[in-house]
Amino acid sequence: MKILHTSDWHLGRRLYDFDRYDAFEQFLSWLLSTIETEKIDALVVAGDIFDTCVPTHRSQAMYYDFLARLGKTCCRHAVIVGGNHDSPTQLNAPQNILSHLGIYVVGGAESDPAREIVELRDEEGKLEGVVCAIPYLRERDILRIKADSQLSRDEEIVAATKDHYETVVKKAVETIGSSRVPLIATGHLLTANSKVGHENALYIGSLGIVPSSVFPSVISYLALGHIHKAQLIGGDRTRNYSGAPIPFNFDEASHAKIVRVVEFDKEKVKAVSDLPVPSFDRIVTVRGKLSDIEIQLDQIKVLSEQNPSQPVLAQIIHEDTSSATNLVETVQRLIAGTSIQVVRVEDTARRFASLAEGENVLTIEQLDPMSVFDKRLEQEEVEEEMREKLVAIYRSVVDMAQMGQSFATP
Repeated sequence: MKILHTSDWHLGRRLYDFDRYDAFEQFLSWLLSTIETEKIDALVVAGDIFDTCVPTHRSQAMYYDFLARLGKTCCRHAVIVGGNHDSPTQLNAPQNILSHLGIYVVGGAESDPAREIVELRDEEGKLEGVVCAIPYLRERDILRIKADSQLSRDEEIVAATKDHYETVVKKAVETIGSSRVPLIATGHLLTANSKVGHENALYIGSLGIVPSSVFPSVISYLALGHIHKAQLIGGDRTRNYSGAPIPFNFDEASHAKIVRVVEFDKEKVKAVSDLPVPSFDRIVTVRGKLSDIEIQLDQIKVLSEQNPSQPVLAQIIHEDTSSATNLVETVQRLIAGTSIQVVRVEDTARRFASLAEGENVLTIEQLDPMSVFDKRLEQEEVEEEMREKLVAIYRSVVDMAQMGQSFATP
């Protein structure tokens, strides 16, 4: 059997105020072609399908269109679990209908472990694999702190996560019985020693970190999501993050974006291949003095003319001892008539001037809505469970505001 492991699509996410629906649609089309080319039997998506718990209509349309087209490929199964950005209720809504199409969705943690078990069977009904479809585990779903517990809250979360995995995996082992088929498990969480970039860490939030020991050794392949940079756990090719398939900020622009193809020989992993995902738009940083910026933009213009179908999204960082006069207007003049979209402009001289007035002062160019809200929550020392709820609500409000939707206060 052959599976494709991917995660963290974040459909609908914007780069500052610039939407990237075209890039998302091109990725999904590429994924369908890759599934056919690689002759994939099962698709496993390890969380964060959408960027917000209230996805836009266009994001949902892309998702369901993809699933409809997936049914026309060689892929017989799809297992999709919810991430911390997804609404379990929203993902689960078409659960029963999709299951008849070989698409199995687990939006949130289930009290009955059997409901997180997916049996993969061939056309003759023979078992060819079992998936422990474990989604993002929210504290309220798994944490049951005893009054006499001597553990810290973090230790309780680790213990509860370990218990959840052991319970679901035990049920999966019973399901497999004497069959020699792979046991695949998913997860959407942070593991100890994972490499998380600063902006990715801010976007993920302050979530519990678990050691790799929470995952039972009987798992043939562990498909993880939540971290946007593809990486292995302890160098083990059978336990890893696929990473996000699209760079979502300028820090991620240099990351290699991949999906993982896993081939099994009975219950054992035979091979794990990393397939590079093409760049559907270019994210570039232009920095230096005004003269340097002009030279770099000229070079980018030449490249964009050679590949006009690939949009260029740029951030401009002016670095000099004195601020540039009319920097935004100058940049707009330099890119006029090109396919370059400038999504962010920063003048470091102005930032340093602000910092000189107060050590902790930041300019507005350095902040986006989520980082401003995150800093506010830090000031208020909001507890984790309430923080998750507030972040989810805030993301929904920002998303609606960016889409120009209006809503009435009840």
